Amino acid sequence: MVAEIIKVFHGKSIPLLLQTEAYAQGVLRAAGHVDEAEATTRARMKRQEILVRKNPPFVWVVIDQEVLECIVGGRQVMREQIAHLIRLAEMPRVCVRIVPREAGWHPGHDGPFQVLKVLGREVAYAGAQVGGRLIEAGDEADILAVRFDEIGALALSRAASLDLMRRTIGVYE
Repeated sequence: MVAEIIKVFHGKSIPLLLQTEAYAQGVLRAAGHVDEAEATTRARMKRQEILVRKNPPFVWVVIDQEVLECIVGGRQVMREQIAHLIRLAEMPRVCVRIVPREAGWHPGHDGPFQVLKVLGREVAYAGAQVGGRLIEAGDEADILAVRFDEIGALALSRAASLDLMRRTIGVYE
């Protein structure tokens, strides 16, 4: 099964689908997963191929501003990661929006999640510390879809988000 639409909120780090190899390894190593960092990173990079295939899914990502400012793997890694985010955000089917710090608390503070449209129906995935859970139907999937929209309502526009990413990359030079 292939998702037609992928909506991702992640408030504490760059979502897996948008990570560079160096950033992914930095996250895994910082979390103590040194032994499996390379294999896990290869798997993550393989998943990203969906972004450049024929008829890629629409991908909407919302992240907190702090994600751009939290150094993972060093300044060079962050510069490359934000440059990668900018390139992806400029793709026609990828939208990256930033929730500014001034927005304060929002429903995403409960944790990361995804809402996917697969074969015409929405499913959701709620992340957790040691895994997560797939939500295939019902009210919970609907609630996460609404939460994504609520968080998106607080986010900067697509253009303003790109501008913030371009300004932030300068901090790492």
